[in-house]
Amino acid sequence: MARRTLNRMDLRRASEAAESTAATLDAPNDAAVAPKKPAKAAKPRVRKSAKTKAPVRMRVRWAVVNDSLKQVAVFDYAQRTEADHKAADLIGKGKGHHFVRIVKEPMPEPVEVAS
Repeated sequence: MARRTLNRMDLRRASEAAESTAATLDAPNDAAVAPKKPAKAAKPRVRKSAKTKAPVRMRVRWAVVNDSLKQVAVFDYAQRTEADHKAADLIGKGKGHHFVRIVKEPMPEPVEVAS
C-alpha cells in the first residue's frame, strides 16, 4: 500500500509555530534580567603562509640501459653520439640488447670556493 506524500510546507509551518510558542513561554521577563555587557569581538587569527620550497633543479642526461632497465653508462646531454656508440658496441659484443634513453637527475649543489 502506497503512502501519501507529505506536504513539506505544512510540516514546516507547524514546526515553526511550535518553536515560536516554546520560545515565548521560555523567555524570562525583560525587567528581571540585567542588561548584558557587549561581548568583545574576537581578534581574527593571522595565518602564516607556508614557506614554499624552491623547485629542485633537474638536468637531463643520456643513459645506456639494458632490457631490465639497468643503467650501464650515463652521458651528458651534449654527448648523445657517444651514448649511441656505447649502446651499439654493447649490442655488437653480444652483451644483450641495449638502448639509449633520457634520464632526469637532480643537479648537484654548486660548491662555493672560500677565498
